Amino acid sequence: MIWESCYWKEPLLKTALWLRRFRMHAGTRESTLVKIEKEVMIGFYAIRKLIESHKLSNSVASSSHTISSFPNLKPVRHLNWHKIGVLYDLTRETKESRNLRFLCNRFIHSFVFLIDAKSNGRLAGIYVASDNDRNQRVFYVSIDTIIGVFRLVGRDYPAHSSYEYNRETREEVIKSW
Repeated sequence: MIWESCYWKEPLLKTALWLRRFRMHAGTRESTLVKIEKEVMIGFYAIRKLIESHKLSNSVASSSHTISSFPNLKPVRHLNWHKIGVLYDLTRETKESRNLRFLCNRFIHSFVFLIDAKSNGRLAGIYVASDNDRNQRVFYVSIDTIIGVFRLVGRDYPAHSSYEYNRETREEVIKSW
């Protein structure tokens, strides 16, 4: 359980700044791409832990974010997961509004994780699919959405909480704002 949330939130703000400034180039090392994957994956893990520990306001914890999805064309396996253009129909984009927990779980359980960059080297987004949905669709989360989520969570410090016991479900109902 998280007691003091600043130690989980401050790294999200640093990662958001780093992702905003990052530029890929011909000499970008594989270790740098791994760092991007680790920072994003661990960032979304931290967010899920903050949600589960009730260290975010209800409005942030239940926030929705627009992402894209593309339907699957062929089976996604360990040796071909990176062939996005072959495995998914990138001409059939669907915009979806998804909650924060959904985003966290896609990254935490990612089977497909492919970084997309613009021609100027700026990060554009990440293609991601979990082990469960990789053969149905791949999601595309823009880097602006990722940075926005990290900033939103990193700056959210609820000042009030209320706890009620629900006798029917036998669980606490916790509201933070």
